[in-house]
Amino acid sequence: MNEQIRELAEQAGFEIELDDYGEIRVVSAYGSSLEKFTELIVKECGGFVYNYPQKYLTRNQAREISLAMEEHFGVEE
Repeated sequence: MNEQIRELAEQAGFEIELDDYGEIRVVSAYGSSLEKFTELIVKECGGFVYNYPQKYLTRNQAREISLAMEEHFGVEE
């Protein structure tokens, strides 16, 4: 399992554990939010695009893509 996904799930309030195959299992979802988890993933992806080495995109293009992703998923800043 990707450590970043585990961290985002925990930030969203999910109590998780790994099964014998390294897959995430939700132990408790009390106070958690699937919406928050999705928001965190979208922001993480947008940040990745924005900070990606500028070999293929200008900084402005990367910012526009990041903002478009957040708008598409309804993520507010």
